[in-house]
Amino acid sequence: MIKYLLQFIIIILIILPFYLALRKPWQREREREIALAVFVLFMIGLLALALQGRYQMPLRMLASARERINTGVGINLVPFRSIQAYFVHYGLDGFLVNFVGNIVMFVPWGFGLTLLWKKNQRIWIIALYSLGLTVMIETIQLFIGRSVDVDDLILNFTGSCLGAGVCHILRKKFPRLNELSM
Repeated sequence: MIKYLLQFIIIILIILPFYLALRKPWQREREREIALAVFVLFMIGLLALALQGRYQMPLRMLASARERINTGVGINLVPFRSIQAYFVHYGLDGFLVNFVGNIVMFVPWGFGLTLLWKKNQRIWIIALYSLGLTVMIETIQLFIGRSVDVDDLILNFTGSCLGAGVCHILRKKFPRLNELSM
């Protein structure tokens, strides 16, 4: 877990100067720009970690994906199988890292989409974006040799929707947050 956190921090520190140079946040509305920067940097770090894998020539990646689909190696399409296996084989700690980690890492996606853009404040839109992002990640992972797991999709989707729900509650409690939306 520490290894992933360090990689995440390094990715953000590498991306930060590019973000600052492109957005020039000092020329924009401060509060919204800070929220947007946190959201964008977090999501870039998350995607960089989620999409680590074996990249090859496209035809080799396609052949590898076909082979994996034919054999089922590294693919779980049975809901809750991996969640149960983590609990049984890795104990509570392994379960919590997988279960909680997959949920918590996607809370900012739903929270940020809901907080920063008015058009994303409907539950069906957040559900669509959340499902789309997790399906995209799992599909790419098929091609880069990472495990593909419906349980990750379920947990990531849950985290995204949870983030949107938390944002919705906080917007009601702190109406000033509505000023951050465009």
